[in-house]
Amino acid sequence: MKRAILIFVVLLFSSLTSLGQTAEQHFQTGLAHYNGKQYDQAIASFSSAIGLSPAMTSAWYNRGQAYFYKVNYPAAILNYTQVIVLNPAYVDAYFQRGLAYKNSKNYDAAIADYSNVIRLAATDSQAFHNRGLCYVDKNMPDQALADYNEAIRLDPNYTKAYLNRGVVFYRKRNYPFAIADFTKAVALDPKLAEARYNLGQAQYFSGNYDAAIAEYSATLLLSPTKSEAYMQRGLAYQKKKNFDAAIADYTAGIRIAPQNSEIFHNRGNTYIDKGQIDLAMADFNEALRLNPKASRTYLARGNAHYRAKRYDTAIADYSEAIKADPNYADAWLNRGVTNHALTKYDLALPDLTQAIKIAPTDLKGYKNRSMSHYQMKNYDLALADLNELIRLDPRTAHNYAMRAETYEKKGQKDMAIADYRTAQKLEPTNTFVKAGLARLGVAQ
Repeated sequence: MKRAILIFVVLLFSSLTSLGQTAEQHFQTGLAHYNGKQYDQAIASFSSAIGLSPAMTSAWYNRGQAYFYKVNYPAAILNYTQVIVLNPAYVDAYFQRGLAYKNSKNYDAAIADYSNVIRLAATDSQAFHNRGLCYVDKNMPDQALADYNEAIRLDPNYTKAYLNRGVVFYRKRNYPFAIADFTKAVALDPKLAEARYNLGQAQYFSGNYDAAIAEYSATLLLSPTKSEAYMQRGLAYQKKKNFDAAIADYTAGIRIAPQNSEIFHNRGNTYIDKGQIDLAMADFNEALRLNPKASRTYLARGNAHYRAKRYDTAIADYSEAIKADPNYADAWLNRGVTNHALTKYDLALPDLTQAIKIAPTDLKGYKNRSMSHYQMKNYDLALADLNELIRLDPRTAHNYAMRAETYEKKGQKDMAIADYRTAQKLEPTNTFVKAGLARLGVAQ
């Protein structure tokens, strides 16, 4: 009985002590909880401080911070806003509210807050950088570049500014500038895996496959479980026709990320390059199991069926690719080509026409449609396609040879001879062209 009374007395004494704390004491207790990442306790202490001192901006601000790290952005924003009401020149409140707005995808409000930071502290490089991030999210790359430029001017060693400016250049396909920025970011922080990986990407899309491989390798030393680096290094090896190295990298990537359909797709393509159709089909099947709407994988599997002369199955896959992506020109094209191979020219023509509609500068559409028109004896329509093909590609001998053969069928001997001669100038050893000229009685 005595123990129970003692406990009650101790508890009562503790409560009275709590009630007697000042706002500053509650605030300091809140800071201790906050620094220990005990955010609920911190919020309670800051709330007690605010209850005793409603104008205590530091308590409002830090309670906002605690809510921020609990990912309760609406509550954080309310607290930062109250700080600004109490002190309109409180720079950090604008900055942190900007972060909360950005994380809430309210980019306009975030930009307004970062602009206020810049108004109050014109040399704050982070404000320019973060506003640049918001402009990127709003798909306003030029405004983002202007802010990243200013951030770098204010702080020439601002690694993230170089990194993110490089991303904008990369997305604009300005790979030389992207490479320069990613290289600078790496120089400032050689252990920043993201900069290494992005540099690899920029090198890859510049066609610098050896340099890309080196950066992906450096990325994997820093981040051994980054499956994307294995996949991209595999793609670079594939471009260099080092298929075994590519397959090894894709396999390593699959071990790390077995749910990544893209890696199975790419390994399947590499097996195609090696002529290992069965292994390719297994990978394409798994990729489609993981992502049943992957139009590119349906196309790739269709191509594998086509190579194996399984034309009906190929058509089924191309149809699935079109269903997944009705604007996929290559799927329309390949289904048209397959119907042509089956001598179903009436089915090939609408597919090839749709491919041309989607990709009007793709030579393959005109070339293949002209062949279907030719087989159906629609020689004028075939010539129209060949004329456009030659307009787009006037330096390929075979284009002129095809048009010459079509002129032959129309009995336009002089036009046929002129095209065969043009083809012969472009490719003097072409036996098809020589045979055409000989057939028309032209001495060679």
